[in-house]
Amino acid sequence: MFATEKITYQDAIKVGDDTAKVKIVEYINLACPDALIYQETYASFLAPLVATGQVQRILKHYNKTSNRLQKGNVANEFIAYDGDNEAAYHFIDQYMRKQNEWTTLDLEQVAGYFEAEGFVKQDNADLANRVFEEAQAVGVGAVPTVFVGDQAFIETVDADAFKKAISSQL
Repeated sequence: MFATEKITYQDAIKVGDDTAKVKIVEYINLACPDALIYQETYASFLAPLVATGQVQRILKHYNKTSNRLQKGNVANEFIAYDGDNEAAYHFIDQYMRKQNEWTTLDLEQVAGYFEAEGFVKQDNADLANRVFEEAQAVGVGAVPTVFVGDQAFIETVDADAFKKAISSQL
């Protein structure tokens, strides 16, 4: 179903060591309610595994065309991919959790929200296009789609199956 061999670890925010045994590739959109549920549910579970070098999270913002998710596309323009990965991850985590503040704005107002928060628009268009093309080649349609090895978790992630997929690779 998925062409997981087409997944790259490029064009992403990486949290954790490159030498981690388990790589979790997460196609997300900052405005996606299901991506928020995934983050709220699993960030604290994954944090100690990342901290001990067992797991690396590879977050790829997937620009989508639905009205709500287009607001996430605008938010993606403010992620500093070429800077500090921890700061970029903090941005993703913080503003995904603040969806109720900025996704209620009109699309034209979203950039102003992030500018008022002190962020500078980045030149992420080429990166966003590469992630979009990769996601299409892999067969990713919905967000979040999370890969643990070849196993895909789509939208609502089953906790037991997700944790089992990770532990089976440790």
